[in-house]
Amino acid sequence: MNRESASAPINRFTLQELITISGGESRPGLMGECLAASTESHLQAFRYPCRINAFIIGVGTEGEASGLLNLQEFRLKKDSMFIFSPNSILQARSAESVKAHVIAISPDFLKRINLDTKRMLPLFLQFTACPCLEISHKECQALRNFIVLIEQELKGPESEFSAEIIGGLISSMLYKVGEILRRYLAEHPEIENPDRSRAKEYFTQFTQLLGQHYKHERSVGFYARQLCITPKYLTTLIKRISGKSASEWIDSFVILEAKTLLKYSDMSVQEIAYALNFPNQSFFGSYFKRNTGMSPSHYKAQP
Repeated sequence: MNRESASAPINRFTLQELITISGGESRPGLMGECLAASTESHLQAFRYPCRINAFIIGVGTEGEASGLLNLQEFRLKKDSMFIFSPNSILQARSAESVKAHVIAISPDFLKRINLDTKRMLPLFLQFTACPCLEISHKECQALRNFIVLIEQELKGPESEFSAEIIGGLISSMLYKVGEILRRYLAEHPEIENPDRSRAKEYFTQFTQLLGQHYKHERSVGFYARQLCITPKYLTTLIKRISGKSASEWIDSFVILEAKTLLKYSDMSVQEIAYALNFPNQSFFGSYFKRNTGMSPSHYKAQP
């Protein structure tokens, strides 16, 4: 598990590290750009907030687990499908003997496979705020079969046609996921409401911008300008889609980072204040207490 510099301590897992955690061997080239696993959960490794640089899809086959994805709660259980985009912030909360079939794909490899992104991307974006969906047992079994086939190919020796075989299997699996999402939308037409879809797209763009700039920008106006809309309209859209205002999301990202720094870094409160672009320690302390009910020093001293 790698740590970046002290000013950005949220752990980042590379796909190679994820392969090691799952019990596999780190491999160069193509075999290091994909992971397919049917194994018991290793959620203990993700008990602290972390980012994984991979596109992850999986199905739960046994037990239950709960966690946070970009500060939104999700619950994984049998016959449910989950979709996590690259560099989302993941934190596991509980796992009750959960088992899942999972595939993780590097963003670079995903760009190289034969996939109609113009059709698929808008479909996936509609489910950004819903990382876990209940699907039928038959659909779950179909995705499990794809993942097992991909896992078998990845465990074998790399050949002249490995990229085409694995790429073809992954493309087919993603189209199957698209078929499942289409079926889900047909049964839940309210999700495809144009206003809601537009709000979801803005929400996706907002959270992506927030992930890039939250350490330095806490103004709703900054994010609204990046999206070319008014702060009031941005707040209305974000509230509609997530139940939280834009400013609440900004505070959540900043406080998550601050808590992580306080607990898992050697930085002083003053250093943390400067790392998060607060003018001084006193201003940071007031902000932290307003959002958590306790001072940074009190939080840091907690066991």
